[in-house]
Amino acid sequence: MKYFSYIKTAQYLDNYKLLVEFEDGVKKVIDVEPFLKKSKHSIIRRFLAPERFKEFRVDIGTVCWGDNEFDLSPESIYWGEFDARENFRSR
Repeated sequence: MKYFSYIKTAQYLDNYKLLVEFEDGVKKVIDVEPFLKKSKHSIIRRFLAPERFKEFRVDIGTVCWGDNEFDLSPESIYWGEFDARENFRSR
């Protein structure tokens, strides 16, 4: 079984990048722009607007936008689906 941790904090960096920290100390810089641009779903594409994208929160261990309109699974983030180049591990 693959282990993953839930997200503890998320911080806006720039453009569509966030710094997320997991409960186990792993930190990742994720880039959500490619995912948003590929999405055909109109609700998800609304978050291409920079002001909407910046209105995220961490709720129950995952990064969420809107009124539960869109979220990213912590497993996908942890295992690299949204990785940007600036990833690092910290404990």
